[in-house]
Amino acid sequence: MNNSDSFFEELVDKPYQKKQLIHLALAESKPTVSQVILQEIKKDNRWVPDLCSNYQQLVQTVTQQSSDLILLGTLEDLNWLEVCRRCLKQWQDLPIILLVDQLEVSDFFRKWAIDRGVRDIISVHPQNVHQFQQALIRNVLQIAIEDSSQNNRNSNGEANAATDKSDTLTWEATLVALNRLTKYSSSYLGPLAIANYWKKSHASLVSLHPSLEYWKVDYQGQISCPFISEQIEPLNPVQLQDIQTWVRAFLKECERVIVDFSQILQAKTLSADVSKLISPVE
Repeated sequence: MNNSDSFFEELVDKPYQKKQLIHLALAESKPTVSQVILQEIKKDNRWVPDLCSNYQQLVQTVTQQSSDLILLGTLEDLNWLEVCRRCLKQWQDLPIILLVDQLEVSDFFRKWAIDRGVRDIISVHPQNVHQFQQALIRNVLQIAIEDSSQNNRNSNGEANAATDKSDTLTWEATLVALNRLTKYSSSYLGPLAIANYWKKSHASLVSLHPSLEYWKVDYQGQISCPFISEQIEPLNPVQLQDIQTWVRAFLKECERVIVDFSQILQAKTLSADVSKLISPVE
């Protein structure tokens, strides 16, 4: 076992050692619609879909499979409003995403539906099917991050909740800092090596640190965040720690080639934001 392997083992939190599957209850009675959606869902092997065509099947599925999310389309016996009302009464914390066949969803209808308990609305119109997976990923990520944040608060009391915003970073500042770290590293390593180390460390951590799904690395080590325009609040404490953990793992990979790589970087005049990301995870 090399140093990199042992480092990643240190990061494994015992309750989450295995990659978690996400059970999706797909409530849709139209085969032409459900088959298209199932094809999109099965593109990600972490998603486990269970198809339901009526409300009784939906209740059985959610109860037996402990579904993480309901994708609510058209059922044989009840309209979506009644299904939503009953589900929210029975499972207050179970997110519901409404699937509609309209090409465009108006802001008025979206707000009206969300006010009635759905988490989001996704169009499954044939022209929008290619966007379904990205929309679902965005929602699943946000749910996972919220759950992770809640678990963190429960296990650590109010410490993280009380963290002042000045102690964190905005998403934009984080993106700039990550790419500055790539730039600093390019003085010692080639772009392909840097990209490989970012990607390898990301792949090894993302199942335990779901907020890392937001961040992507190209073949030259440039980092991007496709959903950055949707982020209004700064990184929360969990998200910041996830980034710091990723940076630490990246530096460990670099140290396989340059033993004192971290010390070399810290000797440079780094920006405050880069220094924050390099800081040890608390």
